[in-house]
Amino acid sequence: MSSDFDISKFPDLPGVYLMKDNSDTVIYIGKARSLKKRVSQYFQSQKYHSPKTRTLVKHIADIEYIVTQSEVEALITEASLIKKHKPRYNVRLKDDKRYPYIKITNSKYPRIYLTRRRLMDNALYFGPYTNAGAARKTLDIISRIFKVRKCKTKIDDDKTHSRPCLNYHIKRCLGPCTGAVSETVYQEELNSAIRFLKGESDELVKELEDKMYQLSLNQEYEAASVVRDQIEALKNLTQQQVAISGTDERDVISTAVDENAVYIQLFYIRNGNLVGRSQFTMDRGDDEVSIPEVLSGFIKQYYQDSPVPPEILVQYDIPEKDLIKKWLYEKSGLHVDIHVPLKGDKKRILDLAAKNAEMSMKQEQLKKDHQHPNEVLENLKTDLSLETLPYHIEGFDISNISGTDAVGSLVVFENGVPANSKYRQFNIKNVEGIDDFAMMAEVVHRRFSRILDENKPLPDLILIDGGPGQVSAAKGSLDNLNLDNIPLIGLAKQYEHIITPENKVIILSQKSDSMKLLMRIRDEAHRFAVSSHRRKRTAKLTHSALDGIPGIGESKKRALLEHFGTVDNIINASIKDLKQVEGISNNLAQKIVDYFENDDNKK
Repeated sequence: MSSDFDISKFPDLPGVYLMKDNSDTVIYIGKARSLKKRVSQYFQSQKYHSPKTRTLVKHIADIEYIVTQSEVEALITEASLIKKHKPRYNVRLKDDKRYPYIKITNSKYPRIYLTRRRLMDNALYFGPYTNAGAARKTLDIISRIFKVRKCKTKIDDDKTHSRPCLNYHIKRCLGPCTGAVSETVYQEELNSAIRFLKGESDELVKELEDKMYQLSLNQEYEAASVVRDQIEALKNLTQQQVAISGTDERDVISTAVDENAVYIQLFYIRNGNLVGRSQFTMDRGDDEVSIPEVLSGFIKQYYQDSPVPPEILVQYDIPEKDLIKKWLYEKSGLHVDIHVPLKGDKKRILDLAAKNAEMSMKQEQLKKDHQHPNEVLENLKTDLSLETLPYHIEGFDISNISGTDAVGSLVVFENGVPANSKYRQFNIKNVEGIDDFAMMAEVVHRRFSRILDENKPLPDLILIDGGPGQVSAAKGSLDNLNLDNIPLIGLAKQYEHIITPENKVIILSQKSDSMKLLMRIRDEAHRFAVSSHRRKRTAKLTHSALDGIPGIGESKKRALLEHFGTVDNIINASIKDLKQVEGISNNLAQKIVDYFENDDNKK
């Protein structure tokens, strides 16, 4: 990537340019057949430029460029960078979604499962699938017919687990973790599953029939019966597929537009049937951008990660259509037809998609009209008789088991939504044994002492997870700090009644927006307290379990826990597994294994 605002030095080559403002933020990304000629056009006479372009040029402080081998590669790079940087002046896909892949891991006994992230990890991926339900059904078929494992169990080279999972017992897995199947046999079944995923069902059935015949000749009747069941299942599945098959396969893209955005409806037609749809919203970047340009931008961004059909129906002829078709061919191997139908069934399905896009737009407009950000807070202010709008609410809870490893939690909600970065955990320091009231008093005192010391703004409302005792304890801490003017309430889960420091009970409908918000804050405080307590206990158990091993200090304890997740996994790990952790040598791995051979150390 090069950066130089002297346009005369830009290359006369295809590529992508990134325009930045004074704060080094990318504000526009474009592609060009010739970087030098295209970028120069922005700084020539601007009387023919749109208002958007004139505004853009005023904010350009720097331009970077990336040279590509072709204009098609520039198109791909442009769409990828727009998704990454979300520049202000570009057409952007706001509601992008990841479709699932079927992944087969690269390991001794590969695992097959569904994932929404495609990584560069030498695994085998199939998809993405627009219909997640169909992908799950495919996995279920593979489990029934080929019995390839889905579980996360780590299978060692030198030992196997004695207790397989449920899938093995219900004959949905070959059970490599038990040593019941050889690596060769497992790989054969996996290869059959891969061929099934590639759509080679007919050829696979023929090979399985040959295999069954050969097993019968060798008098391996039990193995032959297993193959026979596989053949019958595949034949039944193929017959079902033929019975519902059609000939048409296409995506249908329609739009509806208001002053804020472009609403896109995408219909998936597979085998002549409507099998699903998705809704998206495009940020136009500027009112000057035409709907055909928006459609072009959508196609470039959406089909980077999604299945490409042989035909795409759109409402308008799009710019750069030939270039996009060339890119789609290089990506999928399909000669994709992008066109605007004027009559017949294709026009009717396009109109239906447009009608759905319009309905989606109207629903979004109704939400904006009826759900003002402060509406719930206004209701809460009225229901609790508050003097100010409770924009900033803080929730507190305590978590402990038998008084040990007690922690307090603080969650912050601003404008009715969680401000996760402002959450805090408090390790209880001054309370011995089980005393939730004293613990609450300590946490509240420490929280607001610090706020006063740092001169930070006080909350508009404090919510305590608990009843009169917890509320009274919190009130005492506030009084000691001369903060008795902050509204304080408690919400105990038993009756879902609101408690005030004066022991007044406020009963609101659990269906009201005010009560839903308070319950959400209380539940979030409880969740955060419990998770904080669990982390603390896990760390303590981990450290105490590893303390007796020579050469294992704090950093290596952390590394072991991050790698294995739990103490049990560390105890059951082999020397080979332990050596995979950074800083664990062969000598240290041997010490860990030797240490946990002692049953007392395991306990």
